[in-house]
Amino acid sequence: MTSIATATFPIKDFRFRMNESSAFDKDQKLSADQECVRRLALGDVQAMEELILRWKRPLFAFFLRSLPNFADAEDLTQKTFVRLYGSVSRYQPKAKFSTWLFTIARNLLIDELKRRKRRPQEVGLEDFSSFGSTEGTAKREWEEVLSVEIEKLPENHRSALLLRIQQEWSYREIADLMNASESSVKTWIHRARLALREALNEFRK
Repeated sequence: MTSIATATFPIKDFRFRMNESSAFDKDQKLSADQECVRRLALGDVQAMEELILRWKRPLFAFFLRSLPNFADAEDLTQKTFVRLYGSVSRYQPKAKFSTWLFTIARNLLIDELKRRKRRPQEVGLEDFSSFGSTEGTAKREWEEVLSVEIEKLPENHRSALLLRIQQEWSYREIADLMNASESSVKTWIHRARLALREALNEFRK
């Protein structure tokens, strides 16, 4: 079983012709990630390595909660970087890098969920981190319930919840990513929490 700690995303796999981007103002103050995108648009492959090292874990964690299988989460993480690399010349630095990155990731996730719609999903218990304090067999059973119930959530509820909990995004950031109002995002997250809490309470009975 490959773990995210040892997962690699070989730079040699990326083969795109990069052109200098005119979107970057020379006097504009850029974040570390935006500076990497600027360098990448100029053909600096080292910048891609830096972005991968910085973002592969957050992306992997995001995918893993929606597709509870290491191989699937790893594959979509790889595809996200490939998609990023291919569209870097179109990036507008006024947009927050993480919002742009997770927009790519979410679009890939939605496509994957549509592709496998109604197909039985295999739950990999070892792929989940526990948010609870139970031990041993009870812990594994709790994680199984959690993974199954997360999969049952509507995609927008699940994505909003994961971005809020895993990535610690603000409601405004999630709303921008999902093209929704903050009130809608808060409602989605609230309903997701209620659904998971109800399921876990049933498990504890």
